[in-house]
Amino acid sequence: MTALPSRTRRLAVALAATAAAAATIAGPAPAAYDPADPVQAAAYAGALRAGAAAYQFGIPLLTMQRTFATATSATVPNGRGAGPVNRFSHFAQLADAEDRTVVAPNADTLYSNLWLDLRGQPQVIHTVKGVKRFHVLPLLSPYEENFANIGSPAGAHPDGDYLITGPGYRGRTPKGLTRIRSPYDRVWIVGRTEIDGPSDLRATRKVMEGYTVTPLNRWNPRKPYAYRPAKPKRIVRTTTPAHVPGTAPGEDPATFFDALGDQLRMFPPTDADAPVVATMAQAGIGPGLHPTRDGKLDDAQLQGLRDAVTQGPGKVQNELVKRYFDGFDAHNGWLVTVLGRYGTDYLLRAIVDKVGLGAPLPQVAMYPTTQFDRDRAPLTGARRYVVHFPKSAFPIPVRFFWSLTMYDADNFFVVNPLDRYLLNDRSKLTYDADGSLDVYVQPTAPASAAQKRNWLPSPAGAPFHLTMRLYGMSAAGIEGLGAGTGWTPPTILPCDPATNATATGTACAR
Repeated sequence: MTALPSRTRRLAVALAATAAAAATIAGPAPAAYDPADPVQAAAYAGALRAGAAAYQFGIPLLTMQRTFATATSATVPNGRGAGPVNRFSHFAQLADAEDRTVVAPNADTLYSNLWLDLRGQPQVIHTVKGVKRFHVLPLLSPYEENFANIGSPAGAHPDGDYLITGPGYRGRTPKGLTRIRSPYDRVWIVGRTEIDGPSDLRATRKVMEGYTVTPLNRWNPRKPYAYRPAKPKRIVRTTTPAHVPGTAPGEDPATFFDALGDQLRMFPPTDADAPVVATMAQAGIGPGLHPTRDGKLDDAQLQGLRDAVTQGPGKVQNELVKRYFDGFDAHNGWLVTVLGRYGTDYLLRAIVDKVGLGAPLPQVAMYPTTQFDRDRAPLTGARRYVVHFPKSAFPIPVRFFWSLTMYDADNFFVVNPLDRYLLNDRSKLTYDADGSLDVYVQPTAPASAAQKRNWLPSPAGAPFHLTMRLYGMSAAGIEGLGAGTGWTPPTILPCDPATNATATGTACAR
């Protein structure tokens, strides 16, 4: 997920839905389409096919536009990720269980949100050299591609001064700056800076204050912090939520494709996208096109487009569930996906848009998640579990750190007496004599002090899910985890109340 007050997602939500679940979008009364007419039925089927391909291809683009519009409706950085273009908006605090503004909150890092608009001129990003703690500024295109990174991860540009240019820039790169070419004039940066709990907040903020963005014509390499943007005429800190056109109650679903036409004109598809662009064109969908207003489609075709939009979320959801269970055994019951770059895998990109908006490349972080135990039963606070890391799981192949986070059914932290929302490699955990690790997931605290250190509180009687965050996986670790042939996340098994142990004999907490 992500780092906005609207709907930032990490690859962790929506797995509990069954393959039969499908989103329904309320719209106007159906047009005068007669499915019994073979000619109309053929026209409808063709438009439905083209519309389905366009929905899958275009929903990430429209989600990014909605996210951009929501975030930039604030005229000053609001401390929650929103603010005007070309201004960093750092998250000021760690979320807690009372915070219901950011979906899938992160207790490992603080976010630094930035939307770049490069149409007027390039922007200069400055980061301080020599920072020891993990930090990264991932640069994402409007198609959710993580095309570059600045900071700690392998393959990232090292800290320094960078000229971020759009595709039309023909100017020179000033001395002392390294150019990063963006494929489009809009860039989303979801920065992450490691934090070790609330007591580390001041030191973390100091690192984040070292990130600056400056218009090229105001850049002074001797004074990287000198630039001060003009004050807005009106101070607005509360965002105005935007939505994807055609998806709100009462809207014509086909207007989704009108909005898509505008986005495709602003952010043209690549040459590799030519086949899907040709498919979309069969139903009047494409850069600058507005199928509901262009007057070229009949009632049957427009109905096909409407149904493509209303059926689209359910089809993406179904594929997510299918992929999860297809890889269930190989990944020890977890959903594992390599994210950040998708090429022409439009379906994967649509899935990640649904549940992992803003996901970076795997060398930055990977996010295995699950809502089921190893027996394929949904995780629930009505049962106790042991999350078992065998000795062979260590060391976990991360360059930086790992964590295991608990979320409730709404994808927020769980209220508990310790205000403990995750366990990680910096927690004071108790390891078993053989070097293995048992994490006790249950609503009530274990009686043993040693087991209590390994307790991850779950919501009493309610469903929940778990997400691992793996920061800086090695190349071998990424390959093995992605293929299910290397390191795998830990086994999650329920406790048998009669024996107080799992089916494999691992002792449960008391």
